[in-house]
Amino acid sequence: MVIGCERYLDDTSRYHVGLALTTRTLEMHGLLTGVPPETRERITEVLVRALDDIQAILTPVAATTLATAETSSFGCGT
Repeated sequence: MVIGCERYLDDTSRYHVGLALTTRTLEMHGLLTGVPPETRERITEVLVRALDDIQAILTPVAATTLATAETSSFGCGT
């Protein structure tokens, strides 16, 4: 059983990130499978908020990484 969300950090497909709640036991799988849709939706909302926080941290790092890569010389005569 997996409940998750994912998104891109920018308008390209370079930086894709996902966050998921996964089960590792039969009992937990049964528990998550049996929760009402409203509860599953609440879990998804929590994951989305966590991914919002993670995105806020990673987006500036991705922008810096991309800017550095575009201006770096790799010793190939470029």
